[in-house]
Amino acid sequence: MSAAAIGDPTFTAGFRLIGVEGIVAVDEDEALNALKRLLEEPKYKLLILPERFVKATRELRSRLMKEGKVTPIFAFIPDYTGVKGLRVEELKRSISLAVGAELRF
Repeated sequence: MSAAAIGDPTFTAGFRLIGVEGIVAVDEDEALNALKRLLEEPKYKLLILPERFVKATRELRSRLMKEGKVTPIFAFIPDYTGVKGLRVEELKRSISLAVGAELRF
């Protein structure tokens, strides 16, 4: 399975060490543009991004889901910026919509 990490040089460096392709993007616009370029070629099945890009990529990810695409898988992980919890909130909101009741935990 091919994987790519999109983020700043510090974020991508660790992934490059384990053989994952690293694409440098230091802000939300660069990350979104890099993501769009990667989606044009169906080479990557896993895309790893810092959690701070959850909001910036939400619309694009939603469009892919509506189109019925199951790949690539998006993995958001916390980075050194300290932004965390955004992906969990997004999942909680999606599950709440699916079951018709607000989840609290």
